[in-house]
Amino acid sequence: GDFGRGGAPLLLIGHMDTVHGVGTLERLPFAVREGRVWGPGSYDMKGGLATSLAALRLLAEKGKGPRADLCFVITCDEERGSPDSRGLIESEARSARAALVVEPSVPGGAAKCRRKGVAAYDLTVSGKAAHSGIEPEKGASAVHELAKQINWMYNLASPAAGTTLNVGVVGGGTRENVVAELAHCTADVRFWTRAEAERVDRALCAAQPFDKRCKLSIRGGINRWALEETEESAGLFERARALAATLGFEIGAGESGGASDGNITAGVGCATLDGLGPDGSGAHTLEECVVLEDLPRRIALMAGLFETL
Repeated sequence: GDFGRGGAPLLLIGHMDTVHGVGTLERLPFAVREGRVWGPGSYDMKGGLATSLAALRLLAEKGKGPRADLCFVITCDEERGSPDSRGLIESEARSARAALVVEPSVPGGAAKCRRKGVAAYDLTVSGKAAHSGIEPEKGASAVHELAKQINWMYNLASPAAGTTLNVGVVGGGTRENVVAELAHCTADVRFWTRAEAERVDRALCAAQPFDKRCKLSIRGGINRWALEETEESAGLFERARALAATLGFEIGAGESGGASDGNITAGVGCATLDGLGPDGSGAHTLEECVVLEDLPRRIALMAGLFETL
């Protein structure tokens, strides 16, 4: 939805989908107890949606509104990597003066000033089948080649730069007495900078087989660029931090190894501040909740940001 009085819009981003399957409410019913609000998606990220909408209502009840146009984009595919909403998000971000993402804060209440980016790859190795006992020399094992490739792939990680690579799925072969003709794996890469993303991507796309009788096919690539801190995004955080202080609470500068739609807005050059949703814990689990006393603080914070940014 669009709200405001004209001018380059402020973009507000959130998502309504969760990772929880049908039936989760039976195991994690909505409840308010022990100073927390419990339920599937309460932390990631119904809380951020609720506090943002409540902030807009608060301004309306006071006869006020956002300082300039505000575009609130609520998507339904973020947990799948935003395959359908990416184009809309990028389009709105290119024309926005800044983006606020109401994903949950870091446990403890800090904003997410940096997020790792994500890349995903699917490597398939094609070898040559043979009888493993009678004439193994006539075969080229796709499984053996894949094992070497996986070892090589892990060496692309850089602990110093915070770049990680995880091979999460591996498969191949048909029987133990057949030299495997096919094998495959999937890999997840996380990185703090565009330079690291491009380094790993170039290496994987140029991968060559150790056994020249095998062929490699790699699909995938960079899904979300890193949300890197810039002078503009640091300015957004300082505005939020100062406003929170006037409201009597603190927000720190945090970071996350997970990605969000904020990575997409930052990826097209839009100054982005993420993690403005309420404090809580247990994202993606059956212990998901938000801190009840943080809700009014977040409503006031968002209302203040809408009025001043």
